[in-house]
Amino acid sequence: EDDSEEEDSSETDSEDDSEEHGAALEGDFNLADYDYLPVSSEIKELFEYIKRYTPKTIEIEHKLQPFIPDFIPAVGDIDAFLKVPRPDGKPDNLGLLVLDEPSTKQSDPTVLSLWLTENSKQHNITQQIKVKSLENAEKNPKAIDSWIESISELHRCKPPATVHYTRPMPDIETLMQEWLPEFEELLGKVGLPTAEMNCDLAEYVDMICAILDIPVYKSRIQPLHVLFSLYSEFKNSQHFKALADGKKGRSPPSNLPSQAADAEVLSFT
Repeated sequence: EDDSEEEDSSETDSEDDSEEHGAALEGDFNLADYDYLPVSSEIKELFEYIKRYTPKTIEIEHKLQPFIPDFIPAVGDIDAFLKVPRPDGKPDNLGLLVLDEPSTKQSDPTVLSLWLTENSKQHNITQQIKVKSLENAEKNPKAIDSWIESISELHRCKPPATVHYTRPMPDIETLMQEWLPEFEELLGKVGLPTAEMNCDLAEYVDMICAILDIPVYKSRIQPLHVLFSLYSEFKNSQHFKALADGKKGRSPPSNLPSQAADAEVLSFT
């Protein structure tokens, strides 16, 4: 009985060893395949280290990176050109010459042409624009409200007017930078030149632009545009509005120009 138990235990041990090592894979290293080599015993011992080595399983981290195709702008859905032909067999050119839209909410041709003209900035091109008219307009207030809303949206989305100067002009942000402390101290003592000076308007414009670092060329129209843009930027700035509100409650110092002079300067601008 003891001999049978020992045989059973040896069989189970051999099965465990075979499960741990696993079945021999094709192309796996086998030391018996290299016994015929005429090498020394030290080299043969090196071959045993190959069998002893167990490679580590390294799990490589992977990140899911979705593929986002390039955005292709299009008007609504892609037109598949699956249309019911006309009964008379004539081509209607829907989607080719005429914009094919759903019947629930179609674009106004006049408003659409105005949008295209505004976006293309081709205002001088003469083209035929369909003028829409309403019969019994007093009985169709929804159409009037829709027209007013469309035109209002067109005016709201208009880009701001841009002026291209023929000569280089400084940026508004550069002109809004702080002056040197010495220059500010001098202005606090002397004050800005007012309209009471004995000079004509052209000379006064040259002086104001020179103080504000605005270059003046042969024509003063573009420097004046920069001057008024700078004034508008200061007027609409939240930071300088807060400073102006804080100074209103204080009494003006004696070395600053009078309020009447300030009013004249503001009336000029």
